[in-house]
Amino acid sequence: MKANYFLLNKMQHAAFVLILVATLIVSTSALAAGGTLDPTFGTNGVVVTDLGGSSDTGINIVLQPDGKIIMVGTTNYPSFGTSIITRYNPNGTLDTTFGASGKLTADIRGSRVVLQTDGKLIVGGSLHGDFGLARYTNNGTLDTTFGTNGVATAGVDNDNFSISFRDLAIQPDGKIVVVGTMETTGNQSFYIIARFNENGVLDEDFRVKILDNSEFPGGMISECEAVALQSDGRIILSGDMIPYDGEDSITLARFATGPDPWLDPTFGTNGHGTVVTPLANFRHGWGALAIQADDKIVIAGTVTESYSNLNENLVLARYTSNGALDITLAGSGIVITDLGQNEVGNDLAIQSDGKILVAGKSYNETSSDFLLVRYNSNGSLDTSFGDAGKVISDFGGSADAAWGMALQPDGKILAAGAKDGDAVLARYGGTPSPTTTTTFKSKAPHDGWILESLEFSNVGGLLEKTATTFNVGDDQRDRQYRSIISFNTDSLPDNAIITSAQVKIKRQGLVGTDPFTTHGNLLLEIRNGLFSNDLDLSLSDFAAPASSTVQEMFTPLTSSWYAANLSGSNLVLVNKYGVTQFRLRFDLDDNDDLNSDYLKFFSGNATYEADHPQLIVTYVLP
Repeated sequence: MKANYFLLNKMQHAAFVLILVATLIVSTSALAAGGTLDPTFGTNGVVVTDLGGSSDTGINIVLQPDGKIIMVGTTNYPSFGTSIITRYNPNGTLDTTFGASGKLTADIRGSRVVLQTDGKLIVGGSLHGDFGLARYTNNGTLDTTFGTNGVATAGVDNDNFSISFRDLAIQPDGKIVVVGTMETTGNQSFYIIARFNENGVLDEDFRVKILDNSEFPGGMISECEAVALQSDGRIILSGDMIPYDGEDSITLARFATGPDPWLDPTFGTNGHGTVVTPLANFRHGWGALAIQADDKIVIAGTVTESYSNLNENLVLARYTSNGALDITLAGSGIVITDLGQNEVGNDLAIQSDGKILVAGKSYNETSSDFLLVRYNSNGSLDTSFGDAGKVISDFGGSADAAWGMALQPDGKILAAGAKDGDAVLARYGGTPSPTTTTTFKSKAPHDGWILESLEFSNVGGLLEKTATTFNVGDDQRDRQYRSIISFNTDSLPDNAIITSAQVKIKRQGLVGTDPFTTHGNLLLEIRNGLFSNDLDLSLSDFAAPASSTVQEMFTPLTSSWYAANLSGSNLVLVNKYGVTQFRLRFDLDDNDDLNSDYLKFFSGNATYEADHPQLIVTYVLP
């Protein structure tokens, strides 16, 4: 059955208010032609990973907010279908803090992964003929608080039925939707969907639902390949169907919202909440479903010209939010693209500018290669991308193919797949997403310095929160000065993906010896919220824990300014729901000379706003 084709082949808002001013500066990146391999990633844009077997394939990609890349792959060792989760640093090197040297073997036969808001990973797949989910912490450890010892399952109580997992999605309320195909011993198959609570317990209000021939009339084999959510939370399923009579078809279904939803009869025109679009010899790409910002539904796949002429071509289809073919796509809602060889569409993604990317393979009688194709929003090929809209990458194997794709916030394109038995992850230049840069200037009377009570005490003894400057260094008793600066960053959009952030401070003066010559580096620590859980500067801010163990270093700019850039793991700590605080101190607490040696920087209370500390945040919107 075709269902086995791939397996064989394939905050609460803070209640605090700071008196702050934010100046918004918007800049749009220049749009550049994409499609070339990114030389800053891996080796000339490509990373090849041995997953342990002789038949390794990268299937699915998800990006963490800190830029790290998670890939789900399969291998045939120690058994066929073994799932390996791999995490890479943004430059393509394996992240050795994850799993065992960057890899872990999943506890299910997984093929898709999603991120929860707390950074934990949900891997979806199959387990003993049922749906299977496994949850892992950010370091790759199985989270035993999920389901039963880290694994959750759902199925049907009938030994004659088996479930092939296909896709999953997380609802805004944290519930997990999984979809796939239920196969019967009578050579039939049906859509099947289940929903779990955030903790891995089957949602008793939803449980498991099967869409049979009464929802897709005339269907002998109805296979669900993907799931996605519209902006109002309604669940869209898509797949393909082989009828008893007539042509193969694209199929869609939509579930209404609510605690126990069923199919939404307002979707499509048949009253069932489903859509059936005849398209001869159509095969849906596994997971190749995306929802545009306007809630239109985009699907990618493949058609075979005929059973006598096995030439394969790409298919792109788009529907309105209510399930009608969208005629603004090529006049009919369906685009079939023949690029001269055989082309297979396996996955798709939608850029922030509305352009549509399809990943798959281009092949002939002797070999296959990675394939990327980019379409304009109207369905025409985007000739500014690659070679007249397409990119074909030969990585030196005879069976190269892309199976999964993801878009980075900077517009670069990640594609996962295989080449001659090994998993491949490649990165291409794309169209940079428009960026927004916001400069927050602190005017907070709560900023200031804290002086240690005694040398080596690591406890605050004195503080000053009204001065126009703050201090870092030490005093005549070798007690360390540390300082706090605060920014109200809750005007950042909730869905902003922060790509860079910089803290700038302006030097006002010096007392004693310059600490830069005796105390080491000037360090910056970040707190997502408040160091001592109190907006007012307090003595406990001196040693209160930061949100990250990663400390940034200040370097001199010009005109007395110094800057510290946040690294990836700290970028995610910029608080989009309230206050972001920073603590400044030198590497060494003092220089043991019993003299005052400290630098003075302008605080948020300085007379001129131009001298105030700044937090400059650049972000994109998905």
